Parts: sequence; C-alpha cells; structure tokens
Amino acid sequence: MIRALFKYSFLLLSIISAVGLGISRAIPNINPFEQSIIGILGLLTPVLALINLFFIFFWLITRKYFFMLIPFSAIVISWKVFSVLMGGHYFCTQDFSTPGHFSFASYNVRLLDLYHWSGKPDTRNQMIDYFRKLNPSILCLQEFYNGNDSVGIDNLRAIREACGYEYAAECPVNENKRGKWGHVIFSHYPIIDQQGHDIDARGNNLLQQADILINQDTISVFNLHLKSNRFDAAETQFVTTGETKNNSKDAFSKTKAIYSKLERSSINRGLEATQVSKLVSKSKHPVIICGDLNDIPSSYVYFKIRNQLQDVFLKKGKGLGATFNQRIPLLRIDYIFCSEKIHVKAFRIDPETFSDHFPLIANFEMSKYK
Repeated sequence: MIRALFKYSFLLLSIISAVGLGISRAIPNINPFEQSIIGILGLLTPVLALINLFFIFFWLITRKYFFMLIPFSAIVISWKVFSVLMGGHYFCTQDFSTPGHFSFASYNVRLLDLYHWSGKPDTRNQMIDYFRKLNPSILCLQEFYNGNDSVGIDNLRAIREACGYEYAAECPVNENKRGKWGHVIFSHYPIIDQQGHDIDARGNNLLQQADILINQDTISVFNLHLKSNRFDAAETQFVTTGETKNNSKDAFSKTKAIYSKLERSSINRGLEATQVSKLVSKSKHPVIICGDLNDIPSSYVYFKIRNQLQDVFLKKGKGLGATFNQRIPLLRIDYIFCSEKIHVKAFRIDPETFSDHFPLIANFEMSKYK
C-alpha cells in the first residue's frame, strides 16, 4: 500500500512538472503584458527543467520506462526554451587574436561604485585599470555615471584617457546638477551617428544606438538596460535563504510582495522588449545588441530581443554562463547578440567582482561576403 502510494505520488509530481515545462513552450510568443503569468513561468522554467531531468533518471532507475516518456516528452516540447539555458562549448577554439578582428565588451558597472557598495575604497580605480588592460575596440557600459564639470567624478574622461578612446557616445537616462546616469559606448573606430530611443511606456528608459564604421563596414551597436525587479535587502535575503526575521506571516507578506514586483517588472520588460525589437529591426546595418536584460534566457524578453540574431554565449560559451554577481547565483541576465554577418570568434565572462555583474568579452570578424 505504502509502495503504491509512493509510486503514484511521484507519478503525479512528474505529470505536474511535465505539464508546467510543456506550457513554457509558449513563452517566446506571449508578452507578459498580455498574460503576466508568462513572466513568472519563465523564471520557473530552469527549475522545471531540472525536475523533469530528475524524473527521467528516476523512472529509468526504477525501470518504469513507460513513465519516462512523460518528462522526456516535456523536454522535447519545450526544447526551444530549454536549449538556451546552457552553453556546450567546453573544448571549442577561442580566437582572441586581433588581426582582422575587433574586440567587444559589455559591462553593467553599477555607477563605478559611486556609492561604495563594494565596501572597498579603490574599486573605481581598479575598474578603470581593468578597462586599460582589456582595452577592447568597442566598450559598452550600462549603469554608467559621469559627473558634471563642477560636481562629481568625470568617469568619461578617465576611461577615455586610460584606454586612448578617440570616440565616445553618451546616453543619459537621468540627469541632474551632479551628473548623468545611463549608458555609454567607447570606441577606437569612428562613431558616425548616435541617438537614444525611448523604450519605456511606464517611466523613463532609453535604448542607445551608435553606428560605428569598422574599416569599410558600418555596424549598429545597441546598448540597453531593462527594468530591474528592485528587491530590497530583506526580500533578497528571503529569496536566497528563505529566512525572515519574524514568523510565517512575515514570510507570506514577503512572498506576496516579491511576486507583485516580479509580475510588475516582467510586464514592464515585456513592453520594453517589444519596443527594442521594433527599433532594431529597422537597422540598415548588421547589429550588435548588448546589455543587462534583467531576465533569464527562458523569458519572452530574451526571445523577443534576440529574434533571429546569434546569442554570442551559445556560439562560444559554456555552462550556465552566470553574469550576476550577487546572492542569487547562476543567473544569466547580461547578453551580447549579433547579426549572422558578424562572425563570433571568441567569448568569455571575466570573473571580476568590481560590480554586481560580470563583464562579457567577445571577439568578432565581419563577413567577407555582403
């Protein structure tokens, strides 16, 4: 009796997790603005995938081969969403050589530690020294702060002087007497045009575009930072540890607040992603999109912005490709996408801890065939 109860309980759990993973197949096609539950389901997809993989091995070990078809079918159905979660290039050649190539870096710099989140006094200088040593052909930064001439810190000048950048394009999302907050693109190649596109229907956010001339080719670089979930310290601790200072009532309250924030931010990002996709599709040149999407690969945002572009991580990356350097581990929320006409020669994620994100480094080569 107990054995049968155990088997059918596991069977029920297997069916529920398989149905959940199977439904995730709809994520790329449904904007969270239309169905907010899609945004939450995207966050649950990696967990559901792991549960279904567990059940495949569980039914295999227990020799219930027919039951294996349940999780296996769910993985096949959801493969489009499931397959973007990991990179498998553990032994591929990473060509970071420079002849005929151009290097590219994208990094959420967290205002270059303006408010001393790192707790270390020299983080800003260490970050600028890192840029000096890396010195990519094109450097895209998000959450960038630059002080005005009379007030604040001139990070723009510091990085240009450290790396010898002749060209730079600013895209301030917010500005006051102290300085500017937003995105910036540095380049050793000529920036022949630049503009900021409004992408936020519920607030203030810009998509930065810079057209850059690389030898005889022009590419459009899009630099962006989508809305974050804005968890406070107590909510972040609850997400990572499940601990609260008080009782179960407090846990319920935090769960409700976290769900509300996740729902609201996923709707906002869904709207932003739709705008970004429309703007990028109008480009007359090959494109590179980079930045902090604040969403994992199994999300509408990822598929909408990537569209038909290459995910540079999937072309040359390995493992889960975590880019978020905080208590919530293993999250890939920063990306570089590019057109097929731009060949991906190399990619890596540097384990630098100056910010709450890791920098993404790539090496590209323009196609010889137009």
